[in-house]
Amino acid sequence: MPNGNEPTLTACEHDTREPSWTAALTTASGRRWLRRAVLPVLEGPRATTLANLLLGFRDDFRSEQRDFSTRTVVERAAQATLAANLEWLAGSNAALALWERLAEEGITSLVSAALRVLRRGDTRARELVLTVLIADPTREIVLPPWAERALLLVALADGDEVVRGLAVEIAAGRWPELLLPDWQRWTRDGSGRARRATWRLALRVDARARERAAALAFAEEEPADVRADALWALGQVLTTAEIAPLLARLIQHPRPELAEAAAELLWTRHRHPQPARAALASPHPRVREIGERLLDPRHGSPAAGGARPGMPVPWW
Repeated sequence: MPNGNEPTLTACEHDTREPSWTAALTTASGRRWLRRAVLPVLEGPRATTLANLLLGFRDDFRSEQRDFSTRTVVERAAQATLAANLEWLAGSNAALALWERLAEEGITSLVSAALRVLRRGDTRARELVLTVLIADPTREIVLPPWAERALLLVALADGDEVVRGLAVEIAAGRWPELLLPDWQRWTRDGSGRARRATWRLALRVDARARERAAALAFAEEEPADVRADALWALGQVLTTAEIAPLLARLIQHPRPELAEAAAELLWTRHRHPQPARAALASPHPRVREIGERLLDPRHGSPAAGGARPGMPVPWW
């Protein structure tokens, strides 16, 4: 198998490789010249042979390296070569071109390839499958509902938090029925993205969601990040007066994740003197700093008991 720098060539490719390509293939700049200037004007077997050779240099296809000339390689490579390199190409800078090429074969073949990547590809490849084929609102490849659902069912069971979190986020907006039967489990998932997406969905459709969020936020046996996201969920739906006593309690919690989550809500959405004063007694310096800032009569927040910038300092 190619290792990214030394392509493995078949006997046929050795025989048909043109001498003018040999030196260019040894350097990144030479391969770029082949992709940009030579490959686009070639036709038939010559184009296929060169594209197959260029696919052997995986470093040129790294996802963080933007180079639109790799698209031409995918467009000209042999179908069998693309199939043999499917998993890593799906996570490359030519991923979109790959799926556009595969879409020409029909939806069934495309979905089969996507499922293969979701089961065998690395994290980047699996994430890009969901982004390119489902999540991207500007996508040109539009899958039928059955295909979207099939891909999401596999991705929702993914062991990686990045992939699973994206899958939950997509499902919450497009396929909520995949989450709602067991939505409380998803609010305790290891992916913060998955937890918040589930809370946004549940709070819209399930009257029990607020009660569940309140119980989870104060459940000492639960992980701190799970509790922090439950508090975040409450912050989206409760009024400032309703959530102020809850923030005042958790803003002094010994776990920094919880105290800082409460302080963030206090600062960004729910400024109130009760949690602001409680923040002054927090064991965490960052939380105390927020309380001091909000209550400072020189540049604090009126909503939290301080004053707005430019107001006179009280003389009493």
